Amino acid sequence: MPDTCPTDISLSLDDESSVKETVSSLVEIVEQQSKRINELEDQVDENFAYHSKERADIHKRLSEVEETVSQDETPTPETEETTIQQAETPLEDIIQLPEEVVEDNLTANQERARFVAKDILDYSRSVPAGYALKSSQLRRVLTAKEDSSAHTETVSRVIERLDDLGKDGVQVRETRSGERTVVFTEEIVKRIVAYRNQNHSVVSGTEVSG
Repeated sequence: MPDTCPTDISLSLDDESSVKETVSSLVEIVEQQSKRINELEDQVDENFAYHSKERADIHKRLSEVEETVSQDETPTPETEETTIQQAETPLEDIIQLPEEVVEDNLTANQERARFVAKDILDYSRSVPAGYALKSSQLRRVLTAKEDSSAHTETVSRVIERLDDLGKDGVQVRETRSGERTVVFTEEIVKRIVAYRNQNHSVVSGTEVSG
């Protein structure tokens, strides 16, 4: 009787090897695509930060011109001055974008960072350095926002966006247990609250002294 067992085993091993190679190839493609997406998001953020700085410089120069002009004028008692809260960081810049502009101009993680920063007082706790938001708390905020569990990578990317866009107003630190924590300075929180109040005339009930 012909012995077919070795042939069958050989085919089985070949098939298994082929499947492993295919899976390995697909995993490599997914990893490459994920890396490329992250690179593109970083590039978008860099461009946004650059143009935000240009806008901030223009606002500053405009304010200086307006101040010079106002010094040459004699104000009347009936004149009421309105102080407009100017953005000093790209993060504040995107907070001040109209809602209808956000969807077409921000990446998903920029929009998430904006969502968190707008109401940072509601999500953070007061610490000596300002207002702190742990990564575990950030995960809960994002999960509630999107009605689905936030992945670890998403939380990390949002932390990076807050850090990049917040400039000197936001720092990322670690707790003693090693948990990443986003810390907003009091100065940037004051500006965020001032902008929110001046545009919506609503006080959240939590005030920043100052």
